[in-house]
Amino acid sequence: MTRAVVACADRSPAGLRALRWAGAEARRRRLPLTVVAEPQQARRGRQSAFAGALAAVRAAVPALPVLSGPSGESLPATLRRLSIGAAALVVPATLAGLATVVADSYCPVVAVPADDPSPKTVRGPVVLGAAPWTAVPVLELAFQEAADRGATLHAVRAWSDPRIDIGWLRPDRIAEWDCAEERARCELEHALSAWRIIHPGVPVETIVVEDRPADLLVALSHHAQLLVLGRSSRGALLAGIAGSPVDVLLRSAACPVVVVPDREPTRMAWLPTPGRARALTGP
Repeated sequence: MTRAVVACADRSPAGLRALRWAGAEARRRRLPLTVVAEPQQARRGRQSAFAGALAAVRAAVPALPVLSGPSGESLPATLRRLSIGAAALVVPATLAGLATVVADSYCPVVAVPADDPSPKTVRGPVVLGAAPWTAVPVLELAFQEAADRGATLHAVRAWSDPRIDIGWLRPDRIAEWDCAEERARCELEHALSAWRIIHPGVPVETIVVEDRPADLLVALSHHAQLLVLGRSSRGALLAGIAGSPVDVLLRSAACPVVVVPDREPTRMAWLPTPGRARALTGP
């Protein structure tokens, strides 16, 4: 089976921008593009939505190979099936049922926002949202994307520990704060160390702050060309304990968001412990 970039087609501004992004990505990777139309739109417009979407992407990326047309399945079922073996699944950030599509995909999912990017983000960094549970495929993709785009990688770690309060500037509180931040920084540097060796040409900047991860990453997305996150493999219980900014970022980020799946089992090391600051950035 030929690997392809899979895109979801509709005539909304977000959908057309996602198609253009998918076409450019397929051309950059030298892969064919598979375009899927929403069945309801195809039926209402006698497949005009699909034809119009194809015309738009072919105008933007001439001579791009297109592998398929409208499907009789439901859109989530079609996207799930096509994600098996695909290089990437590209959808508009406004897609109904986006969280389900991301959760069920076998390949990385790219959610493209409706608004055109600022010109200054074209050469912006690739931003990686990292956490203690961030899996190897997420780190690998972030470094590879930065290398392919000739971009700097900003590896971001937001941490939080409710036991540390520096509202009172006492020496012991400040020492606890510094210790927690240094621990988070060391964990991030350790996770990145092997990938720095594999990709020596990728400039890496680390950002470690005490902050809410979703707010921090949304702010950084306004200056980035791509945001890379890992899909949660912690299950509902751990997601409830440690939180996940992925759902918020899929809808709110100003740049395309890549969510990378992971099939590894839950690790007990991900659970917060009394002696450890709880890092929240990442799925």
